[in-house]
Amino acid sequence: MHLDKQLFALSAIIICASSSHFLDQEWNAWKSKYEKKYITSPDELFRRKAWEETWHKVQKHNRLAEQGLTKYTMAMNRFADMTPEERSSRNCLSSKKDLSVKKNIPVQVHAKNLNIPESVDWRESGCVAKVKNQGDFCGSCWAFATVGVIESRYCIKKEELVLLSEQQLVDCDEANDGCCGGDPATALKHVTRYGVMKAKDYEYSEKKFTCLYKPDNAITFNVTKYYILPGEDNMASSVALDGPITVGIDASSDFMMYCNGIFSGECGKAEDDINHAVIIVGYGTEYDEEEDEKIDYWIIRNSWGEDWGDKGYAKMRRNVNQCGIALDTASVDLEH
Repeated sequence: MHLDKQLFALSAIIICASSSHFLDQEWNAWKSKYEKKYITSPDELFRRKAWEETWHKVQKHNRLAEQGLTKYTMAMNRFADMTPEERSSRNCLSSKKDLSVKKNIPVQVHAKNLNIPESVDWRESGCVAKVKNQGDFCGSCWAFATVGVIESRYCIKKEELVLLSEQQLVDCDEANDGCCGGDPATALKHVTRYGVMKAKDYEYSEKKFTCLYKPDNAITFNVTKYYILPGEDNMASSVALDGPITVGIDASSDFMMYCNGIFSGECGKAEDDINHAVIIVGYGTEYDEEEDEKIDYWIIRNSWGEDWGDKGYAKMRRNVNQCGIALDTASVDLEH
C-alpha cells in the first residue's frame, strides 16, 4: 500500500514536469512567433502567468467547440499575454469634444427590403482592401474603419481600389483624438471637407504627429451625405445595396481571442460597452444541423492584422445585437 502511494506521487510529479516542459516549449514558440520581449524578469513572469491562464481558457473553449457546444474557436494570438481586464479595457472608439457634430448627423432608414440577397460578400468584388494593422500602441480603429469604408465605396463607384491614409485622420482630424480614440461618424465630416491623401503619400506610423496634410495630394470625394444606420435590417439593406459600413462593437476579452466560426461569446450589448470600430463587408446565414436552426451572421473586417481571427476577418451573430453591433453605425454615399 505504501509503495502504491509512492508510485502515485512519482507519477504525479512526472506528469507535472512533463506538462511544465510542454508549456515552456509553447511559451517560447509563442514569444518567437509574435516577437515578444520583456524588459525585466518580473515582467516576463507576470506575462507568463497571464499567458498560461489564457492558454487554459483557449484549450477549454476549443474542446467545447469540438463537441459542438459553441460555434467558434479561439486562438493563442498576440493578445494572449494580456490579462482579461487589460483586454477588456482597450478602447479606441470615443468622441473627443464636438459631440454636437454627431448629434447633427442624419439617420438613414431604408424601407425594409425583402428582396435583398440572402448573402453578400463585398470581398468578391475586389473592392475591399487587404486587412491592415493599427498596431498595439495607437487607438486608431476609428480611422481605419472610416478609411476602409471610403476605399470600398469609392471603388464600387469608380471601379478602382485606392489605398488611403489613416494617418491623415489620426494627425489632422481635430474633432477626434488621434491615438486616444475617435468616432467614424464624426470622421466622415473631415473626409467630406478635406478629402483623403493616399496611404503611400502619408504613411501610417502608429503615433500621432503634426498634421502634414497636403491639399494638392488629396483625393476629394463628391459626398452626397454621410449618416447613421439604426437597426440590423436597415444595416443589411445598406450593405447589400450600397457597400460596406462602419460599426462599433464591444471588443471583449473573448472576442480578442477569436479564431474562426460565428462569434457568439461574452460581450456587452449596451452603448456604453462599445469600444472598437470595425467594418461590415457582408453577411450570410449558416444552417446548424444539430440545433436544426439557421444562424445569421455578419462578416466583419478588423484592423488587427491578418494573423488575428480568420485572416483578419470574423463572423458575428446577426439580428441579436451581438456585442452592441447595431448601436453605433455609419456610412457615406458617394456620387459617380
